[in-house]
Amino acid sequence: MNMNKAKGILPVIIAVVVLVLGAAGFVRRCSSPADFGAQAGYQKPGGDTLAVAIEMSPLTYTLQNDTAEGFDYQILRDIAAEHDLKLRFYPVAQLEEAFEGLYRHRYDLVVASIPATTAIKEHFPLTDAVYLDKQVLVQRRDSLADSVRISSQEQLMGDTVWVAEASPFGTRLRNMSKELGDTIFILSEPKYSSEHLAILTALGEVKQAVVNEAVARHIAADYPQLDISTPISFNQFQCWAVAPGDSVLLDSLNTWLGQFKQTPAYRRLAEKYL
Repeated sequence: MNMNKAKGILPVIIAVVVLVLGAAGFVRRCSSPADFGAQAGYQKPGGDTLAVAIEMSPLTYTLQNDTAEGFDYQILRDIAAEHDLKLRFYPVAQLEEAFEGLYRHRYDLVVASIPATTAIKEHFPLTDAVYLDKQVLVQRRDSLADSVRISSQEQLMGDTVWVAEASPFGTRLRNMSKELGDTIFILSEPKYSSEHLAILTALGEVKQAVVNEAVARHIAADYPQLDISTPISFNQFQCWAVAPGDSVLLDSLNTWLGQFKQTPAYRRLAEKYL
């Protein structure tokens, strides 16, 4: 377990770029209409096949009865079908592995809930917005009294919050700490994704965590004891990241995303997932 004071620590994304992180994300081989690769013995596909690291989460990518689903996954799958793209997906549970691979050009694209922050843009080119989302605090509803319920950001001063390891949410909490003039303690552990943390909070094993609102809503649908009403950030553009220097892919994705977002297919996916 890593416990860091939110003050005076470099943004997690910089550590992801500079350091070779030891924690490997959990990856499993999947069966679906798309091509999925296993992390063991990794070899980047050649030719015109794009290597895509995709975050395993209820919003981005998941398996339902052996069928691949997810908002981002289905958008990219439909774009690929429209423009005759060949994709090979590498599902990852930990974003540090995905960003490290992107930095080293083992992947061409990272598909995940990536907020368009300045810290990330300094190191990775980001696409135009895929959707809007914000970060919320997840806490238990059934044990909340007015005296202990966190209903404002100020109440987090001196408190402890869980985030997924290497998540950009840690950057937001560090900035909030500076704005409030007090310390917010950040907890993380490599094996816990945002989805895991929300579920652990619902089960009472974690006090509170910060996750994307869209993910929080999916988890809260199955765990009604969760309270997800306290915002941690304003609405933010959620994007995908491409390998540094790949302006051709970035420009193409921006064009295709802009076109796809005008279609009924995008609206149906947004209604289902967002």
